[in-house]
Amino acid sequence: MNEKNIAHEEPSPGSGNTYEVICQHCGQPFNACQSAWCECIADNPTLVCPSCHTCFCDTDAEYRKHFWVAAPPGLWQRRLRHSFRGNANPPLEEGNPIRRPLIEVVDDDPNTRLIAFHVLEALGYGVVLAEDGEQGFQMARQFAPDLILTDQIMPRCDGKHFCRRIKEDPATRDIRVIVMTGLYKKESQRIAVLRDSHADDFLTKPISFDRLGEIMSSWLTPAACAP
Repeated sequence: MNEKNIAHEEPSPGSGNTYEVICQHCGQPFNACQSAWCECIADNPTLVCPSCHTCFCDTDAEYRKHFWVAAPPGLWQRRLRHSFRGNANPPLEEGNPIRRPLIEVVDDDPNTRLIAFHVLEALGYGVVLAEDGEQGFQMARQFAPDLILTDQIMPRCDGKHFCRRIKEDPATRDIRVIVMTGLYKKESQRIAVLRDSHADDFLTKPISFDRLGEIMSSWLTPAACAP
């Protein structure tokens, strides 16, 4: 959930309900099979160290690959249940458009939308959800959100073209738009994305609860946040 995340230089295989790993941040061992999932906005959330309460979302892809290759079947089953947990009890079809400030989340991954919905609601915001840029544009015109969080890579209408449509339409051009992606991490890439998409800001996935709260507060004025 925070900057540093759990890891172990080489996760050791486990079985049943036990998968012992070492937290890279605090060095404490813990059982990954019994750990909580993080609340980062990411395509594949990871597990939280019970000692220091950090996840391993920001570790390199090779580590995460080794972690899951060595993981026991029980942990894989937990991951699948977590991935599809929203199917049984999703938020309202459109989200929660009543509360203000209102955030629109545009992402083609249903799990990411569900996580974003619950995280943003916990931060006190209203949320509307869209699965691609086409739907996102129509919902922006319908609900006039205070801010839009959009994924960069999506079918039909990707983040770049979606941002441009928002900024070029007189009815939506004043809405703040923040692009989210796990593809680009360098400052030069960030600048290029902002230039090409006309977005207002850029966030690198995974996005922790605290980081998202900071970004929302920085873009939404105190007046907009008033009840």
